[in-house]
Amino acid sequence: MKGLFVRDAIWLGKQRMLLVCMLALTVFYLFSDLHAFGVAFLPLMLAMLVCRTVQNDVSRACRRMFFTMPFNTRDYLIEKYCGAIIPPMLLSLVLMALGTLSPQMAWNQVPVALVMVLATVSVTVAVEIPIILAYRAAVMRIVAMAVIFTICVLVVSVTNNQDILVALTSIPDGLLMLIGGVVCLVCTAASGSISHRLLSRAEW
Repeated sequence: MKGLFVRDAIWLGKQRMLLVCMLALTVFYLFSDLHAFGVAFLPLMLAMLVCRTVQNDVSRACRRMFFTMPFNTRDYLIEKYCGAIIPPMLLSLVLMALGTLSPQMAWNQVPVALVMVLATVSVTVAVEIPIILAYRAAVMRIVAMAVIFTICVLVVSVTNNQDILVALTSIPDGLLMLIGGVVCLVCTAASGSISHRLLSRAEW
């Protein structure tokens, strides 16, 4: 499994120009009126890039030989879900610390923002990976992108609505984090089960 993480890290390293551009946009968003979107933007893009590696693996050129390598489908899916959720969440913590330097974002909004990012990333990954495995055609990736874009719009709308934001910040931080963790676990478990079934019955 370590080799899978290294392989994805090398592939992400080759996307450095794209990552630099996304980082520049993130910094711009953090210190503008779109600071809530800025906190979620780069983690979400990073998660989508990791999901892109799944598409590369199941492409027509690779799929005949890929699973002859020394790992099973369970190891592969654990690496993909962990790689698509954990690093973006760690990155979001850094971005939130940066975001508090902006006058638009207060410390009491950090737990709300963290839960929003966790829910957005986990739902995005939970939707995209099974779609990629079930429908390898590019048109299905467009469908997945449309779903993800809708999720992003909803998150930004919620975080920019002061009434909803006040209601969320009034919830105890522990309970809020518990809700976010449950959403992430439920989405990941359901998606992982579907993805494992799809990979297990695939004819490579």
